[in-house]
Amino acid sequence: MNTFAAAEQLYDALYTWNRQGYITIDSISLAFFQDVYPSAVVGTYASSSSTYTSLYYAVKTYADSYVAVAAKYTPSSGALSEQYSKSDGTPLSASDLTWSYAAFLSMAARRNGIVPASWGEPYANSVPEACVATSATGTYSTATNTAWPTSQTSVSRPVTTTATGSTTSGASSSSITSTTTTPSSTTCPSTVAVTFNELVTTAWGDTIKITGSISQLSNWDTTSAIAMSASQFTTSNPLWFVTINLPAGTSFQYKYIKVSNSGTVWESDPNRSYTVPSCASTVTVSTSWR
Repeated sequence: MNTFAAAEQLYDALYTWNRQGYITIDSISLAFFQDVYPSAVVGTYASSSSTYTSLYYAVKTYADSYVAVAAKYTPSSGALSEQYSKSDGTPLSASDLTWSYAAFLSMAARRNGIVPASWGEPYANSVPEACVATSATGTYSTATNTAWPTSQTSVSRPVTTTATGSTTSGASSSSITSTTTTPSSTTCPSTVAVTFNELVTTAWGDTIKITGSISQLSNWDTTSAIAMSASQFTTSNPLWFVTINLPAGTSFQYKYIKVSNSGTVWESDPNRSYTVPSCASTVTVSTSWR
């Protein structure tokens, strides 16, 4: 985006110089002009002079070089990224951001000499003695739609909290970590996306499933138990996980089972217990196999 903005700033200057009919180089701007036109010296050059023409096209070539950099590292799909690597030009950071494309369109308009209506406005060229609602020249009308759109209700950043605890049964124990993200609006969702993380060492062909005392967890029916994903499983972090939408405020019991060619093995007692937060958007429950 900044690459296009730099080019646009230079195209803005070209437009202004053409409008005013001259280019002025002073002691402050001399260093810039000498970067793009080494023989530049302090002075004012009319648009009819050869020096003006040389300066104008030197700056235009410099502006075009910014666009050329972006074009070189933009993929054939045209997808724009927020940044480019300074070492090899690889697109970095967020891609397909609206402002990246807006910056391109705005830059292209300036290069073609298209500027906002306020540029060159023949009447709004003086500061009024007193600023009031009608002190500026123009057409005024009273706003008719003054209600705030319900679809654009203001929200703030969600709040995330983490709680850690443990459950114990006889000689066995299991740590439980729960991370909850609470919506910032005053309206709480009816369901919460609960992610169950279970650390359990498995062999090739094993599957970890979850079942429990509510319909969303198959009502203890092992044949309908919900399979978990091992897409992030490593030997150092044997993670199985699944995200399930559960009714807010619901209390239930659940357990993990290991399904293999040799049969189904339940983790040890007691059953795990959990209550879904009443006002949260997402929550993560992390445990280890017992």
